[in-house]
Amino acid sequence: MWSAGAGFSTREDAERAGREAAEGALAGCGRADAALLFAGPAHRGHASRLLAAAADVLGTARIAGGLAHGVIGVGAEREGGAGVSVLAVAGLEVRPLWVPELAGHEEHAAADLAECLDGDPRPEDLVVLVPDPGALPPQALLESLGRVTGPAGVVGAGAGDPVSEAPLVWSGSRIARGALAGLVLRGAAGRRIGVTQACRPATALLRVTRCQGPWILELDGRPALEVYREVAGAPLADDLRRAAAFVLAALPRAATDPLAPGAYLVRNVAGFAPEANAFAIPEWVAKGDAIALVHREPETARADLKAMLAALAGGSRPKLGLYFDCCARGEAFFGVAGLESAYLERALGATPLAGMFGSCELGPIGGRTELLTYTGVLALLD
Repeated sequence: MWSAGAGFSTREDAERAGREAAEGALAGCGRADAALLFAGPAHRGHASRLLAAAADVLGTARIAGGLAHGVIGVGAEREGGAGVSVLAVAGLEVRPLWVPELAGHEEHAAADLAECLDGDPRPEDLVVLVPDPGALPPQALLESLGRVTGPAGVVGAGAGDPVSEAPLVWSGSRIARGALAGLVLRGAAGRRIGVTQACRPATALLRVTRCQGPWILELDGRPALEVYREVAGAPLADDLRRAAAFVLAALPRAATDPLAPGAYLVRNVAGFAPEANAFAIPEWVAKGDAIALVHREPETARADLKAMLAALAGGSRPKLGLYFDCCARGEAFFGVAGLESAYLERALGATPLAGMFGSCELGPIGGRTELLTYTGVLALLD
């Protein structure tokens, strides 16, 4: 038998916050073999004290995680400030992953992960990753990891947020920028992973008929920016900078029903070229590729979250949960503080849960692990 416990703190003092959150987690599992710890930006300058205090309470230095835009716990969220969320586990086979210099060392990361999985990944295995997004080469890393993870589930989030100082990630007492931290959890009876998105399709699939690198010049033979303005509608069509926050691009990844929830990636519009009637996304596209335009809106996000929880959390109560959320969601997006944690608690009850608001997310789309944006990724272990 294995167990888990979760703890949460909003104390300003790093040492007291680490102890309080760790004590809450320890109360749920009796002892700790390893833990995940996520902390808000107020603890940047005292991360070593925070980790030392948590390790002292938990009785283990096998603690992985990172600095986040905000943190999530059982029925609680704290964006910005001094939140700390801890999830401790006992009785599982847990192996830490630490890559101190991620950029350019994707194959080393894959080799280390393969060692953690004993070269024998199983469907019930869960790989939790917290990279520094500034050192994250998504395509190279995910391709390398995909060759070794097999049927194992992979979830996680980029530390920090897009506008903060350089993110920090940690494993044990090691704290660094440019690194990748993680835990491999093995021995659970099963695992479930769900992805919730914040968008609804505003068009059918559109064919890229002319492009240059990340610049989309034509869609279905029409000037791309003209199509984009039509979808944005007034008054956003005349304020492209504002429109970019609400009208995004979708890249289909599922072979069937490619615009169903969880079947496509969402990418922001990275630039406009009115003189060329074009727009760019942060991905290179090729002639013949299919994309769609989607509307980002809180009503759709709320409905999709409820649907994902209904599909994922039904049946027996899981023993632990992890929720990785986009820093572009939360109170500013939904207009309500603590909305997602409230929905999680309603669906999962007192299941020990921890999570973070990150700069990007990692989770499954179309049967493979992808870099995600504007999403929430929920992982459950039974």
